[in-house]
Amino acid sequence: MAVNIIINGVLGRMGREIAGIVLADEETHLVGCVEERGNPAIGSDIGSFIGCGTTGISITSSLKDIHVDTAVVMDFTAPDSTRALLEEIEGTGIGVVTGTTGLTDGDMELMEKVSKKNAVLFSPNMSLGINFLFYLTKITAEKLGDDFNIEIIETHHKYKKDSPSGTAKLLGEIASKAIGCSDNETIKHGRTGFIGERPLKEIGMHSIRGGDIVGDHTVLFAGSGERLELKHTAHSRLTFAQGAVKAAKWLHLKGPGFYSMHDVLGF
Repeated sequence: MAVNIIINGVLGRMGREIAGIVLADEETHLVGCVEERGNPAIGSDIGSFIGCGTTGISITSSLKDIHVDTAVVMDFTAPDSTRALLEEIEGTGIGVVTGTTGLTDGDMELMEKVSKKNAVLFSPNMSLGINFLFYLTKITAEKLGDDFNIEIIETHHKYKKDSPSGTAKLLGEIASKAIGCSDNETIKHGRTGFIGERPLKEIGMHSIRGGDIVGDHTVLFAGSGERLELKHTAHSRLTFAQGAVKAAKWLHLKGPGFYSMHDVLGF
């Protein structure tokens, strides 16, 4: 049976990519598209925005307008929108796959709370390659220990609103834990002025913004006389959208819980 999919923020960059994939996939069924209240596209067929003709699926302003018992909502929006979505689905038969970045600790606590009754999957980046980078960062930091300094560099398009990226934050958390520290103790966001010698456990975090760059993430391990770079480059948002749809197919079979792409991929 096809998985019922609802897309929150369907007219965003990721929302459009996901809509195209879901409509073309025999294992998924697009049952609803949501945009913020007041958007002039409300009531229009989603097909006219993604170049696939009439689909029979109109854009609505609320999940309440979509009448299904079970579904997975795919959400790549902004913290306020994700927060409202989580509050609305709590206790229903609806799961959520979200990759929204810029979330606060309070947002994460809300996600944990909702996952007691709903299936919730969160990952700041859903590509296979980037999740393998998470794994490689962990084992490399553990093995190299204090002999190498760690720097994280992320590059994105000029329209990205949060900094550093959610992916870079997670890389920082993974590396910090691997060397026995918390990210609050170790992460240094950029450097300026007369800052003195680099502390042993410091992890540098640097954000670059410009043009239409989809997303680059590099974890640099700098030692004495050598360095190692782990790098992932995304060529298209299609990569993230395909991973997200894969996650939704996996999640619809799961009960309440808080999941990640590591669960989907079996890492």
